[in-house]
Amino acid sequence: MKFRLLAFSLAIAVSSSAAIAEPSDSVLAFSTDNDLFAPTQTDRDYTAGVAITYSSNSREFMNNPVSRASQGLDNLLSSGFHTESGNRESAALEFGVYGFTPEEISATTIDRTDRPYSSLVYLSSSQSYQGLGEGSGWTTSMTVGMMGLDVFKSSQDSIHKVVGSDQARGWDHQISNGGEPTFRYSAAYHHYMGSNEPNQQVKTTYFGSVGYLTEFGAALVFRGGLISSPDNRFNPELMAYGERAPGVSAVGGRESYFWGGMSVKARAYNAYLQGQFWHSDHELSANDLNVLLAEVWAGYTYSFGAGATLSYVLRAQSSEIKNGTGNRTLAWGGLVFSKRLGAR
Repeated sequence: MKFRLLAFSLAIAVSSSAAIAEPSDSVLAFSTDNDLFAPTQTDRDYTAGVAITYSSNSREFMNNPVSRASQGLDNLLSSGFHTESGNRESAALEFGVYGFTPEEISATTIDRTDRPYSSLVYLSSSQSYQGLGEGSGWTTSMTVGMMGLDVFKSSQDSIHKVVGSDQARGWDHQISNGGEPTFRYSAAYHHYMGSNEPNQQVKTTYFGSVGYLTEFGAALVFRGGLISSPDNRFNPELMAYGERAPGVSAVGGRESYFWGGMSVKARAYNAYLQGQFWHSDHELSANDLNVLLAEVWAGYTYSFGAGATLSYVLRAQSSEIKNGTGNRTLAWGGLVFSKRLGAR
C-alpha cells in the first residue's frame, strides 16, 4: 500500500504540471543501475536500482505540493542561499527502488563479516538555486521512503529466474524487514569554473546530508565535448547509490560529451549497514565501518533526435567495511535514458 501511495503521489505531481510546463523546460528520464553493467560483473553490494525522474524549471511544477514541502524545509534549515521564487532555477521529482546484497546470495545463513541485505523504496524532491555570486549555485534534496519492503526482493527474484541466476535467499534478514520509514535531507554548494567555455565545464562541489546517509564531502566534476545542457541540472557527484535527482540533464541541443569526477567524503552513519530504530537480524556497528570514503566515476552522454539522450556511467567506491568478507571495492554501471518533453 505504501509503495503504491508513493507512486501515485509522483504520478499526480508530474501529470498535473507537465500539461502546463513549457515543453523545452521539462525532461522525463528512466535510469537503471546494475553491478552487472560494470566490467567485474558481480552480483553483490549495490546490486541494482531503477528510478523515474521528472525535472522542470516551470513555475507551475516548482510549486507542486511535494516540491513546496521540500522548499519549505530549505527555508527552515538553510540560510546560506536565497529560496525566493526568483532564485529557484529548476526542480525534480524522482521515484525509485534499489537494493544491496552480500557476496554469497544463495546462503540462508548470515555472514556476520559481510554486509546485510537492505533496500529502499523512495520519493525524492530536489531543487536547484542560483548562487549569491556569479558562477555558483546550490542544490537541495529531501527524500522520504521505506526500508525493508519486499519490492526489491520480488523484482530481483523475477529477474534472476528469467536469466537463470541464483536466487537470493537471505532477504528475510534484510535491514528493517517488513518496512520502516526513513528520511534524508541533503544540500550542496557548487562553484563553476570555466563555465564560459562551451565545450568544457569544471566545477567543485561541497555537500552534506543527514538521515539514513549522514556524511559530508567534496567533489571535482568535469565534462568535455559538445555540451548544450545547463550546469545546474548536471550533478553526478550528488548520486546516492541509485538516487539521481536532480542529476538529469535538460538537453538544449545536440550533445556528445565525456564526463567524470571524483569525491572524498566522511560518513558518520549508513542505515543500509547499521540499521535504524527497528530490530534487524544483521547489522554492523560504527566500529566495523570506514569513515573516509573515496569515489570515482566516468561516463558518456549522447543525444539523438527529438530531444532524446542516452548516458552510461561507471562508478567505483572504496570499501565501506573495514575487515572480513565485506572489505572490498564497490563497482557498478548505470544507464540513463532521458526525453525532453515537447521536442520534435
